[in-house]
Amino acid sequence: MTIKRQYVLPNCSLILEGLSADASNVLSILANAEFKIVGIEQSLSGGTEFFKALNSAVSAYCQRLLSGLDHPEHMVSQTSLVMVEADEGQYHRLIVQPECLNDSSDDETDGKVPKNIKLSTVQLFDMAEAIDQFYADTQTLPDVAVPLAPLPRKYVRPEEPLAKRAVPPVLGLGTLAVAALGLFFLPVPKLAEPEGLRQNSAALEEQIENEIAIDTADGTAPTSEVPEGGAEDGELSEDAETSSQPPLITDTAQLTTLQQQVQEQISDGLSSDTTFEQPLRYQISVAANGDIVGYNPVDSASLENLDSTPLPELTYIPVDETSVASVAQFEVAFAPDGTVAVVSDQLSTVESEAVTPDAVNLEVVESESVEDEDLPEESDNETSEQSSAPNSETVTGRSAETAAETLAAITTPIQDVDRIDALNQELRRTIIQNRAPDRTGPEVRYRIRLDQEGNVTGYEATNAVAERYVDDFNLPSLVKDSSDEQPQLDFLVVISDDNIVEVNPWDGWPEN
Repeated sequence: MTIKRQYVLPNCSLILEGLSADASNVLSILANAEFKIVGIEQSLSGGTEFFKALNSAVSAYCQRLLSGLDHPEHMVSQTSLVMVEADEGQYHRLIVQPECLNDSSDDETDGKVPKNIKLSTVQLFDMAEAIDQFYADTQTLPDVAVPLAPLPRKYVRPEEPLAKRAVPPVLGLGTLAVAALGLFFLPVPKLAEPEGLRQNSAALEEQIENEIAIDTADGTAPTSEVPEGGAEDGELSEDAETSSQPPLITDTAQLTTLQQQVQEQISDGLSSDTTFEQPLRYQISVAANGDIVGYNPVDSASLENLDSTPLPELTYIPVDETSVASVAQFEVAFAPDGTVAVVSDQLSTVESEAVTPDAVNLEVVESESVEDEDLPEESDNETSEQSSAPNSETVTGRSAETAAETLAAITTPIQDVDRIDALNQELRRTIIQNRAPDRTGPEVRYRIRLDQEGNVTGYEATNAVAERYVDDFNLPSLVKDSSDEQPQLDFLVVISDDNIVEVNPWDGWPEN
């Protein structure tokens, strides 16, 4: 079925005929395009090639006529099928090559002479308006679009001539040259030395000469005195540099408290969806009140992924550096799985010695001996009767060696240092999350066993009162079944009377 579209204007009409590629009413295949111009008997008709060439030529000529700017693509070429040129007065000449037309004129002798049509300005712009209506019709040849683009600035003609635009720079250079020439002839000002300074210098020289003369008469050589407290420049600079830095915190208890505070701050501020794929390490400085006052990436990967950590947001920069009395140095390690480890070189040796099973055994024995000495004499009989009763160990408590026999020996211990560190931090976080918020009581110690995945596979109390507080930390519900052949490791967990949690490997930290 043939589809016809008409765009009618007072002096020109455009008729398009074609077919649709599907069942819609869209004219997508052009068969014939015909322009009928009022005052010209013979119409212009042709196929797709003729229609596109005529659209481009008329649109380019109208843009050139309206803007007054010449563009290389708008210039007439002898190879173009359709051309539009200016004619005398208010007329324009449309030139169409015969090979793009459907029929040739009767006046043409051989059919190869181009067809010249004289158009008025009204006829030309009606033809351009018909073309614009075609482009605005989405139901006709939707694949044909007009290539609209702004004209490059290099084709814009300057509004002022070059001579007029060159006047300001020339005047500026001329003024600068005249000013430089005038300053060249000005005399150079003479510097006059102050009279008071000259008199003081003369008096000082005279005094020094008199002192030298007196010392020479006495037979003693003049010596240069060094100001009291004077030292070499290198020593002074080192002392000044050292004094500008705040002193380091060395108290073990304070370092342990700061380590736990920083651990909780960074763990709470770390996002759940980490974007880094390798461990990140940073050196941080912590003030005595727990504020992070500085950080330094250890490697390039840590520097690139700094925004993935909460350190920039948690860092507090004091207005006055002297307000920070002392600082503590820690190293923070971020694992890709979201775990955070805060360690200190000053605490690594102390903590490993303080939390070994032997130390726990000694503390338990000393505490029991002290309790026995403080008991009144009247309770000695009751204590002896209770100690002779069965299962007296579960009531009075057990030493570390006796408690160690409760958990079976580990067949395959975990030996990876990084994994041990991650399990240590994970167990501490688990204890903190599961403890009762209002828990009060004495210091308790537990031996807790973890597998490779971080699951609690067993536990036991290592001091007398720890068994009574297992429910305060939800330990029974944390235990999960695990095979004995799976790698495991025991950790010593110490919860002080003010709820400070310390976790370390049961057998101490392995050597790297």
